[in-house]
Amino acid sequence: MKAGRPPSPALATLLGLALLLGACTKPADSGTDAKTTASTTNNLDAAPPKSSALDVSVIKPTQGALSVSRTASATVTAVQDSQVAALTSGAVTQVLVTAGQSVKAGEVVVQLDTSALRQTLESAQLQLKNAQINLSQTQRNTNQGTGQLQSAITAAQANADKALQDAQSSRKLYALGGISQADLTASEATLAQTQSALALARNNLTQNGQSGGSSLALLKNQVSSAEVSLRQAQENLTKASVRAPFSGTVASVSAKLGEYVNTGTAVFRLVDGSRLTADFNVSPGDAAALSAGSKLNFDYGGKTYLAVIKEGDRVTGSDRLVPLTTRLSGASASTLPVGGVGQMRYRVSLASGTLLPSGAIQNDGGDNAVYLADGGAAQRQTVKILAESQGKVAVSGIPAGTQVVYPVPPSLQDGASIKVGE
Repeated sequence: MKAGRPPSPALATLLGLALLLGACTKPADSGTDAKTTASTTNNLDAAPPKSSALDVSVIKPTQGALSVSRTASATVTAVQDSQVAALTSGAVTQVLVTAGQSVKAGEVVVQLDTSALRQTLESAQLQLKNAQINLSQTQRNTNQGTGQLQSAITAAQANADKALQDAQSSRKLYALGGISQADLTASEATLAQTQSALALARNNLTQNGQSGGSSLALLKNQVSSAEVSLRQAQENLTKASVRAPFSGTVASVSAKLGEYVNTGTAVFRLVDGSRLTADFNVSPGDAAALSAGSKLNFDYGGKTYLAVIKEGDRVTGSDRLVPLTTRLSGASASTLPVGGVGQMRYRVSLASGTLLPSGAIQNDGGDNAVYLADGGAAQRQTVKILAESQGKVAVSGIPAGTQVVYPVPPSLQDGASIKVGE
């Protein structure tokens, strides 16, 4: 080949093929055999190598009570909260207090018209006075008549005594022949007359006493009846002034000036804000755990107040909830409005037993079980769930001092070899 002349195309092709074959051919190492070569080959279809023990973590279960925090809407109420009603009928003549104003017990809040009541009172006073006058006159007449009749009896007794003496003397004289039969008969007749007059005088006194006694009893009853009517009229006049039954704050006034109200109509609402309570409803199970004296927290307006369960009836309502009432400590109407709604917070103990995370429980074939770490092997232990809440569970059936596998690997089986990690 002459210098400066390019190779032919056929020769260039042969040279390229030779270079390519030389690059693909690797010299064999003297210490490498086929078996070693096969072991270093990356085979994606081969099964991963198996370990003899499964790495697990364990926890030590504790004994205790599983409790849960709950909240319920609670309404602020007052220990004394009354719709004060009118005790008599009448038109409203004065409204002396406005809503929001404090009053003392016995203070007049609403005044009703008293004109008709005063007339009734005056009439009752007059009736009593007339009854007293009639009784006094009858007593005086009876006393005077009794004195006259007693005087008549005294005179008749004297006449009868004298007639008896005359008759006895006449009998003796007649026996001696001193008087005639006619004289003796006249003397006996006089004695009979005087004795009859004495009996009549005594009878008059008795009848006068009976008649006077009946009249006096009737008049005394009339006086008593008039006294009752007078007291009733006085009470009705007093009832026209509708007063505060206890000290507190007038929440509202429904009576209007000039309006006619009937007996029993509510005219204002009175609230004693010095002692407040909070009412709320819970399930029967929670109610059983919240005994009288249990302490809870009541949240309202960014503040927390201590609430203590009160004694009371625990009758389940139509909504299957049990109403409870608490006393609020450190609260008054100035800080908590009556009728305001807040949140009652409390804790309820569900059950006592061995406490575990819910994830430690496995359900296989309808049984609840845990895996215990027993000397390098997993031991399946059936347990009974007592209660579960918020990722925790209380169980029974776990021996004391054991370790529970948690979390539970999906491939863990009863009796499998395990290695507890540090």
